[in-house]
Amino acid sequence: MRHAAIDQVTQRAENAKSDSDFTYFFTLLLLGEALAKAAVLGLVAAIGDDKDRNRYRLEHQLVHADGVGDWGRVVEDALTGQAAQFLIAEARNEQAELTRLTRKGDWQYDSVAALRATLELLDIDAEALPVKTDMRRWFRLFATLRNKTRAHGATQPARASVAANDLAKSIQLFYDNCSLFSRPWAYLHRNLSGKYRVSRITQDGGAFDFLAKQSDHSFPNGVHIFLGKPRHIPLFQTDPELQDFFLPNGGLTSKRYELLSYYSDNRRDGDLSSYITPPGTLPPSETEGHGELIAQDQCLSNVPDLSTEYIPRPRLEEELNRLLVDDRRPIITLVGSGGIGKTSLALSVVRRLFGSNRYEAIIWFSARDVDLQLSGPKQVRPSVISPDDISKLYARLVCSEAVLESRDFNPRTFFEQQLQRCDLGSTLFIFDNFETTQSPIETFNWIESFIRLPNKALITTRLREFKGDYPVEVQGMEEPEALALINQTAARLGITKLIDKEYVEKLIAESSGHPYVIKILLGEVEKRRRAANIPQIVAGSEDILIALFERTYASLSPCAQRAFLTLSAWNSHVPRLALEAVLLRSTQERDEVEKGIESLLQFSLAEQRDAPTDKQPFMSLPLVASVFGRKKLNVSPFKAGIQSDVELLQMLGPSRPGDIHLGLALRLERFIANIARRVEAGESFEEFEPILEMICRNYNPGWLILARWHMETRSSEGYESAKRELRLFLENDPDATEAPEAWLMLGHACYQTGELLGEIHAFVERAQLSSVPFNDLSSTANRLNQLLRERPEIGREARRSLAQRLMGALDRRRSQADADDFSRMAWVAIHAGQESKALTYAEAGLKLDPYNIHCRKVAERLRRES
Repeated sequence: MRHAAIDQVTQRAENAKSDSDFTYFFTLLLLGEALAKAAVLGLVAAIGDDKDRNRYRLEHQLVHADGVGDWGRVVEDALTGQAAQFLIAEARNEQAELTRLTRKGDWQYDSVAALRATLELLDIDAEALPVKTDMRRWFRLFATLRNKTRAHGATQPARASVAANDLAKSIQLFYDNCSLFSRPWAYLHRNLSGKYRVSRITQDGGAFDFLAKQSDHSFPNGVHIFLGKPRHIPLFQTDPELQDFFLPNGGLTSKRYELLSYYSDNRRDGDLSSYITPPGTLPPSETEGHGELIAQDQCLSNVPDLSTEYIPRPRLEEELNRLLVDDRRPIITLVGSGGIGKTSLALSVVRRLFGSNRYEAIIWFSARDVDLQLSGPKQVRPSVISPDDISKLYARLVCSEAVLESRDFNPRTFFEQQLQRCDLGSTLFIFDNFETTQSPIETFNWIESFIRLPNKALITTRLREFKGDYPVEVQGMEEPEALALINQTAARLGITKLIDKEYVEKLIAESSGHPYVIKILLGEVEKRRRAANIPQIVAGSEDILIALFERTYASLSPCAQRAFLTLSAWNSHVPRLALEAVLLRSTQERDEVEKGIESLLQFSLAEQRDAPTDKQPFMSLPLVASVFGRKKLNVSPFKAGIQSDVELLQMLGPSRPGDIHLGLALRLERFIANIARRVEAGESFEEFEPILEMICRNYNPGWLILARWHMETRSSEGYESAKRELRLFLENDPDATEAPEAWLMLGHACYQTGELLGEIHAFVERAQLSSVPFNDLSSTANRLNQLLRERPEIGREARRSLAQRLMGALDRRRSQADADDFSRMAWVAIHAGQESKALTYAEAGLKLDPYNIHCRKVAERLRRES
């Protein structure tokens, strides 16, 4: 196997030979088309990220292509046109292969010559073949061949038969020699473990194998080519089994484009939503920095202006200001969801710094690619997306034209030096919307490697995938802040009279204080001229949901995505332990489940509140995130499994925010009650046991709740299960408030199963607890005495140990004993081998009641023996 997708169509062509030469020729055309498209997609994947979105522009052209000629024009662009300057270094070999002028005897020339001969044999006019040619001509000639035969021609069978050999030679030379098809290609599918299933498309796919062993990488599922690192090819589709491969084939509608298999002739729809935005240079962001350094009090800065509509957030502002003026932390990160106010917060605090003596310069770098406006999200052109962009922008701000044009000047080296010791003095470098940079982790590591105090860096980001910084989490506005924003926005829109206090409270609650969501909802009130239903507005704002959550959702691990979709499917406050338990049951990936849930909290996709009674965390989704999740769930491959998990969570019972104070115990009791009903109806307890086990191992009172239910079954299996659960409860927390009850239940369970020694041991241990009534201690003493009389097989050491332990508890509370109690204590002392103590107890009983027959008998016996 060289390349599975091409080999499949090659085999189809070989099989066509046995049909007819005419069929063989036209199957070769399919093979050539598949080869050309695969080569083009591999080259486009090698276009690096840039501010003008050249790779997107080429992909957009391919999705909208009407024929193979359009693919040839994309090759020209990628190899020598506008996009070529962004071709990554690892693909320079392919660029040289396909653009180098070659002579007869070189594989490139011979491939083009064979294709030209094919056209001549078919009597098709085409551009002449010069003495030297490059492989770009091959794409142009093939487009002519395809259009004059398969698309618009009426090719005669006799001529097709003669031309087939030259066409086969041309294709084979291209396939055998082009380095693109010798690169590692693979289909990557991320498992719930976070590791990848790597399906090799080329035999040399070992470069991807590290992904099958490591879980800390994030690449989208799909076809990738390895060029220094895996590079996604979104327009080349298959599945992990590599059963069939699909390439774009026109067929454009308002919502989809067609993908064709050149092997099976099957078709599938591609989603056009990723390619709706027209290519070209977008307008700059409204938060892009000024193009020059401007004197601001005691600072030089290019920081953009703060919106006049900014609502102060005092607590966050104070915290951020304190961190930026200290001399301890070189990198501070503002982390929060899209539209939460990270950029505005940074701009507000920067204005305080202008008048301080901490910084001589504050430099702003914006990687923002979407402006969240009141009319909706708008794509914009980021100012910087890579270390080279950052370096060039800084150089333009501080260097003269002469320096910039100097052949010896290297902007990147210069900026790295400035991060360490800035010519402007102490400098704050601000990187806004850091998650949209070319490679956030690599860019962060680059900054961290060179930044030195007193210089500092401030990063705003939705995704924090790096370490070494000091994070500040930005969440929804506090109620007074949200109220100020609502009043301000409502006044500006002229809708103050359309919203009342109740609606404002709902608005704050349903938006979780998210400032952009609040503005959008108020914008809808202004459009409709009434206080519209908030969930309905959110559900209808798909473009806003995508802008706020799509990028964050795509970055989540499969386990985190599943946790998010599970929470969105069950619109309730869910105990975190229960969520972890059902996810672990489905995924068998404990570490990934825990990390996935933490990432939901880190990226503000989920909220967590602790119950005041037992401090157990409960999780839920904000309304907007929940609506987004339900939309995602509709198309998720996890849907069936998630619905099964949700059915289990629903057995805990619905829960509203106000119910959290009831804690986990009530939810667990409901859960077990529902399990009991299902077991009675014929379902197996083993289906639910792993979930209960996990919950109880992390919530110790759960063992007691579970044991109560097993005791209630009054079966031998139930009593055995209860004994195990009670012992686990007591092992983990012997001083629990419920310990007396647990020991009592354990004693009864041992009695029901004939474990008499276990029974008395449970009661003796219970006797050690000060909260147990003295009457119970006396009854335990009576039961121990009876057991030791009736069971001579109990060893001497066991007898003495039990008796001594019980005697200690009784003696500590002897002031509560009556004459009968003292008689029992005396017999316990006898079994403990302490006859003198026994006589003391008997005499103490006689003092209380001189006629007590039990004390008299014990006393007389002990006196005789002494």
